[in-house]
Amino acid sequence: MDIKAILRNYYNKFTRDFANWLSPRRQNYLYRKRWPRLYKKYSKKPIDPKKVVLAYSHLYKKMPDNLSCIKEYLEVRGYECVVIDFAEQTRICRIGIINEILKCFWGKKFFKAYGNAKALFLTDYYFPAYACKPREGQSVVQLWHGCGAFKKWGYSTADKKWGASKEQLDKFPIHNTYTHVCVSSPDVGFAYAEAFGCSEDVIHPLGAPRTDVYFDPVFVSSGKSKLHEMFPQIGNRKIILYAPTFRGDSIAKSYIKNMLKIDEMYEALSKDYVLLIKQHPLTAKAFKLGREQLEKYSDFVFDISKTVEIDTALCGADLVITDYSSLIFEYAILERPMIFFAYDLESYENARSFYFEYEGFVPGEIVTDTDGIINEIKRLETEFDVETVRSFKNRFMSACNGDSTEKIIETVL
Repeated sequence: MDIKAILRNYYNKFTRDFANWLSPRRQNYLYRKRWPRLYKKYSKKPIDPKKVVLAYSHLYKKMPDNLSCIKEYLEVRGYECVVIDFAEQTRICRIGIINEILKCFWGKKFFKAYGNAKALFLTDYYFPAYACKPREGQSVVQLWHGCGAFKKWGYSTADKKWGASKEQLDKFPIHNTYTHVCVSSPDVGFAYAEAFGCSEDVIHPLGAPRTDVYFDPVFVSSGKSKLHEMFPQIGNRKIILYAPTFRGDSIAKSYIKNMLKIDEMYEALSKDYVLLIKQHPLTAKAFKLGREQLEKYSDFVFDISKTVEIDTALCGADLVITDYSSLIFEYAILERPMIFFAYDLESYENARSFYFEYEGFVPGEIVTDTDGIINEIKRLETEFDVETVRSFKNRFMSACNGDSTEKIIETVL
């Protein structure tokens, strides 16, 4: 090993160890001192009734769809929409160790915008928003990134493999400043109250902005035409969308295994179907079909993880195969068949657990192997029970009617 490689390894280890030492100290300083000071400073200004802040975390490479719907709606009506990208605000310097130090002083842009804004809209966990309660006249709106209530999160997973420790949550409370939590149905309000540790008084069944497009017949029909345009090999065949969620004890350790036997699916289904694979954003880079498979089955299987938005994929799909993903709530709006490929149900349930018993909850057949998938696809050709999906939709998506964005804005502003 040359001297440059030795020095680089030493530097990387030093930076990693320094970051681990600094992180809890920085968290305490920001949450208890710097951020409250900044909010106090910038909240002295009168609230601007036409100003809102849209903030999202480092998990997103671009603005989440719920926020973009709100932004588009408000800007047309003359509101000032200030967008705060957490990742952008914390990528201050390219030199790792200097960047770790400079992160101790970030937050000014967010609190300068939030201090006199009428409302703050979030779509996920956003740590700076929990350091200060909003003043009278301000709203903090949690839109959340998924509909319904499926796998547990937040305070519901405290001290579980997936969740944070209760000790950490007691020290740095999260989800504690919301004035409005928007949900897709009254039947899931209890889950959000538990996950956020909040009163059900702040839970509002107003729907989710991202679902409005599923009530637009032009948008829905365009899904299939876009897929055909991108993949003309589809021809007259039906489209199967495989869209699983990720596994792992944390976001940083998320992973997925390919448990589909593509060769068996090709042999049994390729005459009448094509298979589109849409991986979760956290695992899209890690999951790749082998070059040999892609070449051998190039007219049957297509990886759309990085090329097709999920709403377009859902609208274009004739059938969805998933596992524990909340996309089943949006897809239920279209009243199309679903198959649940839950090959690791026991281990997943031990790690995350669910708000409802899985077997009696999902609106489709549960299978554990490729043979089960093939058999169920063939059965659905003649025996699809639309009432099962419709009943699921009516229970868990009743607040979504194509006007969720408008209802949320009218309620909040």
